[in-house]
Amino acid sequence: MRILITAGGTREYIDPVRFITNASSGRMGYELARAALKAGHKVTLISTVNRDSSLLKQADIIKVESAADMLEAVKKYFVECDCLIMAAAVADYTPAKESKTKIKKEKSTLLLKLKPTVDILKWAGKNKKQAVKGKNKIIVGFALEDTNLLDNAEKKLKKKNLDMIIANNVNAIDSVKTTIYVRTPDTEWLTFENKSKSTLASKIIKMIDQY
Repeated sequence: MRILITAGGTREYIDPVRFITNASSGRMGYELARAALKAGHKVTLISTVNRDSSLLKQADIIKVESAADMLEAVKKYFVECDCLIMAAAVADYTPAKESKTKIKKEKSTLLLKLKPTVDILKWAGKNKKQAVKGKNKIIVGFALEDTNLLDNAEKKLKKKNLDMIIANNVNAIDSVKTTIYVRTPDTEWLTFENKSKSTLASKIIKMIDQY
């Protein structure tokens, strides 16, 4: 199976030196890439961070920065993949206009206008019938929530036409161990409590293999 994985938090530039981002470390995306390789799959990793250069010898690593960059890369490599795992934390908003020069500090209040980014996961859910070898692509999403975790994750699973959703809370950010909740459209929630991200990645890949 060829698995396409995204990792890290995107950067949305305000001017040449400042950007909006989030706290995502990319750890889970890289662990998923390692687990997929160990299971014998071919891996393309689209990432905003470089956590492990040793993966360069085993996986195709595509470096991106912004949500627009990631969308372009996902669309490019989506055609040949059997499964997409969107582990990246893609910005929901980006500056409506990027300043070509550094914005100078003034005494007056600076108002920043933002516009929505394209929802990559929703796009993938709509296009998963771009079949490889006659089989629809498997689309796996992540839901990081600070309130109503399972309810919000379940809504995301249905709304974006996903095959699997992995829910976790904000304590998961850059942690070595975390708790995740996994569900597909045909199953109830499965809980994997306080496990290392490498262990969780292996479990997720095994579930994908059985899908």
